[in-house]
Amino acid sequence: MWIPRRLEAREVGFLTFDGGHRRHLHFSSPGELIAEILREIPWGVFYSVSLYEDPGNPEMERKGWVGADLVFDIDVKDLHPACIEEHDFYLCNDGSVHRLAERPMGCRRVDWVCPMCVDAGRKEVLKLLDVLQRDMGIRPDAISVYFSGHRGFHVHVEDENLMDMGREARAQIVDYLMLNSYNPGFLEGFLRTTEDGLETLAGWPWRIADVLRQRYGVPPTLRALEALTRGEVEAAISSAVRDVAVHVDPQVTMDLSRIFRMPTSLNEKTGMMKQRCADVMACDPLKDAVAIGDYPIKVEISYAPKLQIGGYTYGPYKRTALKLPAFVAAFLVSKGVAKVIK
Repeated sequence: MWIPRRLEAREVGFLTFDGGHRRHLHFSSPGELIAEILREIPWGVFYSVSLYEDPGNPEMERKGWVGADLVFDIDVKDLHPACIEEHDFYLCNDGSVHRLAERPMGCRRVDWVCPMCVDAGRKEVLKLLDVLQRDMGIRPDAISVYFSGHRGFHVHVEDENLMDMGREARAQIVDYLMLNSYNPGFLEGFLRTTEDGLETLAGWPWRIADVLRQRYGVPPTLRALEALTRGEVEAAISSAVRDVAVHVDPQVTMDLSRIFRMPTSLNEKTGMMKQRCADVMACDPLKDAVAIGDYPIKVEISYAPKLQIGGYTYGPYKRTALKLPAFVAAFLVSKGVAKVIK
């Protein structure tokens, strides 16, 4: 089991199987934590990104904040890949299934996961890593990337030089990543140059110019863009900005009191674990993050789209009962579309 560094200075939290939360837990050693997990058998295990003098104190203002890791959460839902419209759905109490566009009242949305979801998140992680390393100068060995166990990625930065950043400083990092405050006119100024001048650009101006170069097939000087876009330069730049901006959950990065899912623990939404991706391009989360065995379990399924997990493809299923590998059954039960039967 993965144990966070300086465990004794962190708050630990459990998600129970009845949906409750136990927070403000404190453990002095890995052995204490593991013993409590074996005794409690929680649904989810979390730890604070912050370090405290008194992490077990139930009052946040009395914990004695010392510092915090810098963390980022990339949720594929925020990236709007086309696959979501194909496999996410609404499940109603009468068993009927509806596409997202229908938005039926009183029905529960079910978020699915597929390789396209993972690839969309992977692409966003690579964009984030590029900015963290090239623009902010963060060492690669200070950054760890994890598949969340559902359909997103978590990026942890453990750098002592960044630990004491407060909420406002972290908000500024988010603003920089997401290009929330970009000014099209300011960016136009960087393109008001020669083709040779474009080669001197760095940071966001370089990334935006690179997208424009790929899109229009020529060095994107302002003069060239005005001709190619028929004067719609600002619209072209805004479109490029949307492509290069890094989409992260702002609250996760800014919230110093947040508890984050612990790596190698199971995600209650899928039964898969939060898995380290040492090589972002090579990792295969829908296979590597499977932590439950393949012994057969019989389940009754109301509805399930095609599922690719553990190196195999299952489904689609509709109103059927059958035996499936335990890790597949766990996924379906976690999604609320199946129940275990004898």
